[in-house]
Amino acid sequence: MSPVEPNPATPEVSVVIPVYRNRATLVELLDRLDAALADEDREYVLVVDGSPDDSLQVLRSEQERRPELVVVEFSENFGQHAALCAGFEAARGAVALILDADLQQRPEDLPRFLAKWREGHDFVSGYRTSRTDPLLRRLGSRVMNRVVLAITGIALRDWGCPIAAVDRRILELVPHRGEQRRFLKPLVARLASNVCELDVAGLERRGRSSYSLLTLIGVSLDAAVSFSHRPFQRLAGLGAVAFGGGTLLGLLYLALRVLGTIDDSPPVIALVVIAVLVGIQFLILGALGEFTHRIYRMVQGQPLFRVQAIHRPGAAPSEVPREEGRGTVAG
Repeated sequence: MSPVEPNPATPEVSVVIPVYRNRATLVELLDRLDAALADEDREYVLVVDGSPDDSLQVLRSEQERRPELVVVEFSENFGQHAALCAGFEAARGAVALILDADLQQRPEDLPRFLAKWREGHDFVSGYRTSRTDPLLRRLGSRVMNRVVLAITGIALRDWGCPIAAVDRRILELVPHRGEQRRFLKPLVARLASNVCELDVAGLERRGRSSYSLLTLIGVSLDAAVSFSHRPFQRLAGLGAVAFGGGTLLGLLYLALRVLGTIDDSPPVIALVVIAVLVGIQFLILGALGEFTHRIYRMVQGQPLFRVQAIHRPGAAPSEVPREEGRGTVAG
């Protein structure tokens, strides 16, 4: 696969970055991006996700000397995945380079991801070879990686690593995938046809992470209910196994009692009853989960995000109608 040819009037490379409480790192981030991508035709799309600090004001000030800086302003906080989706829709480049604003990953690594994209990979994902996060955070990430692997069947080593490169073809497919955009990286990996991974160092975080252990658990649960119905199918399958095993054990016990091979055994009877009842419960829960999942997919009418305005250098902010829908970015 060859990279998509960009329109001559548009930049080849879009750097998409969610911003939430990152006021202290923004100027350094932009300076390092300038140095790392100095030879590239580029734009920076920074999505201010309802940040309570003055990140928006800092970026608006930086636009006075950076014609390549585009600022997408959310009306409120919608979360990292929604911010990335908004950035994807606002980006004009043939490839989107994704990075967090906290400088836990090095902007200087982005040319390596860009080189892999130019080799023909439509999704280049980073994985951290070292981490400085607290033990509970690393444990939560490990659990999330296992959950996502079990649900998606896609073997990436680090689903939580924010640095990546995504081809334009995938960017254009993402808005048509409904609520699955809430858990973005597995969706991108599933849409990609040529995936590779690059190792990166996990540096010390500047500031506080917005992802706590409970948040990571919530993301994993979101994946379970919105990205795949495989967990419900497995629950129903487990119920079928328990019910079938309990039934066979009961029949075997009954046959042996009739033949006089064994005496009355209350523990065996209790085990048979428990296995049958648990199996029935799991079958019912699995069926309800499957049914709920299908309803969930049909009733997702709320917007993934609302954009207050898009700020481009040298132009008045483009107001975006706050209509219900996918959250399409105008401008």
